[in-house]
Amino acid sequence: MTEWETGTTLADRYTLREELGKGGFGVVWAAKDSDRDRLVALKHPNYGGQAPDDLVDKYFERERDVLEDIREAGGHPNIMAYHGQARANGTAFLDIELIDGDELGAVVENEDPIGDPDEVREIGIGICDAISFLHDHDIIYRDLKPDNIMIDGAREPKIIDFTTAKGFVPERGGPQFTTGEGESSSSGGDSTVPGEFKPPELNRGSEQRQGPWSDVYSIGKILCYLLVGWVPKDHGVSPAEFGVESDDYLNEIVETATQHDRSDRYPNASVLRRALEDRDATMPTQAAITWLGRDEQWTISPGDTIGRRTEDGPRPSLMLSDDRHKALSAVHCRFDVDDDGNWAVIDTSLNGTYISKHDERNWRFLLSEAGQQRQQQAGESVPDDVETRARLEAGDTIALVSPSYPERFYFQFSTQHTDTNGTR
Repeated sequence: MTEWETGTTLADRYTLREELGKGGFGVVWAAKDSDRDRLVALKHPNYGGQAPDDLVDKYFERERDVLEDIREAGGHPNIMAYHGQARANGTAFLDIELIDGDELGAVVENEDPIGDPDEVREIGIGICDAISFLHDHDIIYRDLKPDNIMIDGAREPKIIDFTTAKGFVPERGGPQFTTGEGESSSSGGDSTVPGEFKPPELNRGSEQRQGPWSDVYSIGKILCYLLVGWVPKDHGVSPAEFGVESDDYLNEIVETATQHDRSDRYPNASVLRRALEDRDATMPTQAAITWLGRDEQWTISPGDTIGRRTEDGPRPSLMLSDDRHKALSAVHCRFDVDDDGNWAVIDTSLNGTYISKHDERNWRFLLSEAGQQRQQQAGESVPDDVETRARLEAGDTIALVSPSYPERFYFQFSTQHTDTNGTR
């Protein structure tokens, strides 16, 4: 077992400077990396805490896996960078970015509160941008609180500590959704977020499922905290209720984001970010897709994804329970809306998505950059004009993998605001 104390050198390159913090599952140190001549943070499992060692190992490995996924996806400026894993005397530890700044909670306490609506909006956009990146890569953070957000010298937020982050957990009970075997869709017992920042679906026994909207709730409470200096456990809170001077649009955004029922919140951080950027609290437009041949219909929001069930892969918002066709990717395509309100589908697969304009005779082929690279490496030709996304219009048909596959969906606009579970 490695001795962690100031001055110790680990793996012939890391010299420990000081212990920065200790949680239930991990301990973080500042260290000098002599190989790259830089200061870094090292995080190792906290075997001396109250949690049993096997649980500590579980969360250490989960955080490592999530950080590796984030790095593979290119990383994000508002998320702490991950440099890799190392070992010393039998103990594994993570080499991560050392952020020069303060925890958000300390910043608010020192400034009592931040208060300025324009600065709160900018910090909120930065947080949303980071969480949007996670949602776009099928990760929900599930533990957003002031202690897990750093504010650096440029007043930019940085998300840290990915111990309880995990892939999407789709709905139980319907043919269009499945949940990983043995995995609870409502258990929130491994989240350490305080009650006032915790969405109701993360409480034990909740019947609501977790998803990107869970992080939206916590972001809304954080925005309230920045403006007011504290935040109640109530749902649907507005900073204006506490006598602070804030813009009407910001009050309405916070109130919408912190609703008890997820169907009344913004569906994901991308939509919340757009509301902050536009200074407009209006809920986004929604659309509907029908699974042709099965007469199953779902209401979709910007950021929603379609894919198939895999044992260990990411879980899309709409997961097809019929997994006979292994050519489907776990997250096959994603829906989005641009600033003008135009809908688009974005291929995120290895085998492509096809779009037909009304007639289902002429098809447009979409393929992600990863899919293009894979086909080129396999010696297959890729059209020079292939794109990753296409605009959608009412009446378009979306086919996954091939027009001959049964996974074909009919796209139409929807004015109803309904839950993304197929019920009308």
